[in-house]
Amino acid sequence: MIKKLLFYISISLLFIGCSTYTTFYSTTYQEINLDTSSKIHRLDLSNQELEELPSAIANLKDLRMINLSNNSKLNIDSTLRKLAVYKNLEVLILDSLDIKEVPPSIKLFSNLKQISLVHNPNINLEQAITQISELPIEFLNLKNNKLTKLPKNIISLKNLRDLNLSYNTIEDEKSYSYLGKLPKLYSLWIDHNNLKELPSTIGELSQIRFFYMDHNELKGLPDQLTEMRKAWVIHAGYNKFKELPVVFTTQKSLLMVHINNNQIKHIPKVYETEKYALAGLILDNNPLPETEILRAKKIFNGFFLLSFKQKVY
Repeated sequence: MIKKLLFYISISLLFIGCSTYTTFYSTTYQEINLDTSSKIHRLDLSNQELEELPSAIANLKDLRMINLSNNSKLNIDSTLRKLAVYKNLEVLILDSLDIKEVPPSIKLFSNLKQISLVHNPNINLEQAITQISELPIEFLNLKNNKLTKLPKNIISLKNLRDLNLSYNTIEDEKSYSYLGKLPKLYSLWIDHNNLKELPSTIGELSQIRFFYMDHNELKGLPDQLTEMRKAWVIHAGYNKFKELPVVFTTQKSLLMVHINNNQIKHIPKVYETEKYALAGLILDNNPLPETEILRAKKIFNGFFLLSFKQKVY
């Protein structure tokens, strides 16, 4: 299983083309001048108190990413219409703009793959999803929007691979059922959601590979987690677990668990008696007694990564 994961990673890196590099990894500029205009593919205009786009933006030839965050005086609709000439635009960051509705002009970006709507707590999410539903959106950032549930139409985002729901409070069972209907969903963040337990519908997310549920109030995990058959990595740090959850032994593809900074004092015996896929474990900053650490080292002797580091204050 580990070899298969490394193979997929290697192939992915091999096929990162020039276009992808230009969009996501080339230099990000914060201003436009004649010397740099032909080189600018990534532009960060955030926090500049803009009322409209700078006129020099017309000199850009191939804009791929733009960050317009925290410019509250911008008219988003007219701004997007001016940017629509950039047919290769793939990343649009619209954080902290007090957006209530996403304008129809968003549909002009036929190649848009990533959109960030962080900290727009008054947003009509159902309306926003309707507007972007026909775009090839792969990453959607809805962090810190005071969300308690997701609209059903989120299932229309058939290309969605990565969804960030951090810093919300999504306990609603139906919301997780909807997410289970996203065929390409690969990574899900529900950290900092003040969750005391995961809903029973969490098992319907059988398609995801990376699951982030750290920084919550979790004391245990439901048996339904077993149904997350494709999960490779789980982040469960900064919760309130007192023992290593048994359900990890039932997840057929689970390779790595980060469960640092909890209250774990005990490793259940099932980890000695059962066969499981798990091969990496981070248990840093847990109050495991020395005898239990020695026992864990024997149990997990063949792991590719095993850590019990304690932070000294």
